[in-house]
Amino acid sequence: MKLSPFIKRLKNALRLQRNNLEKLTLDDGDDVLSEKVTKQNHTDEIPRSKLNRFAWFIYGTFLVIVLGGAGLLVGWVLVSAEKTIEKRIAITPSVTVDVLADGETAPKNSSRDNRQLGDQAAEDDSETAIANQSKETKNRLNNSDALVGIIFPHITEETETGPLPVIAPDGRQPWLEYSRGFKRADRKPRIALIISNLGLSDTYTKATLELLPEDITLSFSHVAPRLKSWVREARQKGHEILLDIPMEPIGFPKNDPGRATLLTSSNEVENLNRLEHIMKQAGGYVGLLGTLGTKFMLHSETFLPVLRSIKQRGLIYVDSRSTSRSLGPELASSIQLPKAFNNVFVDKEPSQEKIKNKLDELERIALKRRFAVGIAQPLPITIEILSQWTKGLKTKQIALAPITAIVDKQSQR
Repeated sequence: MKLSPFIKRLKNALRLQRNNLEKLTLDDGDDVLSEKVTKQNHTDEIPRSKLNRFAWFIYGTFLVIVLGGAGLLVGWVLVSAEKTIEKRIAITPSVTVDVLADGETAPKNSSRDNRQLGDQAAEDDSETAIANQSKETKNRLNNSDALVGIIFPHITEETETGPLPVIAPDGRQPWLEYSRGFKRADRKPRIALIISNLGLSDTYTKATLELLPEDITLSFSHVAPRLKSWVREARQKGHEILLDIPMEPIGFPKNDPGRATLLTSSNEVENLNRLEHIMKQAGGYVGLLGTLGTKFMLHSETFLPVLRSIKQRGLIYVDSRSTSRSLGPELASSIQLPKAFNNVFVDKEPSQEKIKNKLDELERIALKRRFAVGIAQPLPITIEILSQWTKGLKTKQIALAPITAIVDKQSQR
């Protein structure tokens, strides 16, 4: 409460009254002053008495409030002091040191042990992380080095982005160097069967490698995630390898095989760059399989430079004949490129009856023309039927042959 200003105003009022009295005395003389003072004293006696009482009341109230507040504060401190001290002691850090008797050893410091255990755990976690990282690095290296021993240095051109097949200085060609052994003197009709579009499904690719005989040729997609590893496994099992080359189909770009597709709208350099990109994705293959291409295969001006590049690399070209009007076999013959072409799509309609009918058709072509090529997909039903069908070819006097045993053997009529 702000009482001091109020008290000062009371004192000023009293002082003003006193000054007035002195002035009256000076102006009217002693007699008049005496009379007036008497009257004034009589007149102001009552108000001045009230003011004095009011001032004392204010002082008393102030003292009561101050003293009462101080008393309450002192009382609270006396009552709560003990609890406050206990709380302060409780939150104050302290160290307890036991005094050991003679011959007594100090107990183990558990906090130090826990810290050591934590450090050990951190070290173990760090070692585990390093081991996992090393394992991942090893897996990547294994995939990158999967072609070691599979590709031959004398017919390989190493580039920054992958290996490319080349004809050796002494004339040896990759398609012959990577071909598997086959009895060329065998006069029985030959069927070469190609499983295309491999590597995109681990399940289907694994089933193909496990269930089908080594004389079946395997053609892999260049975008397969584990392409080099699959090629290595296939080569180790004795299969000949091809790479799929996607070519522009009718309906492009709505029907788009991918960014590396060879296009009629692209110039020669662009198409050859795409071709090299595909070839660099693996190694150890004997040639390339043209897939789709219902439009590209009809344009000799864009098709022929691609076939020339394949020949310069010492590879064979296999035409899937997605369209019966494909110029692939004819153009390949004109530049003496080793070639083969498809006669039957085995599982275009993937049902048991349709697949068996197509295999019968393939046998008839082989018996009539002595050489035939069929292309199939790695579908479960196809793999199951082919695994049984191949076992019966010997009794039919038909040889299952790798694709290189068919090269330049087929009649184009």
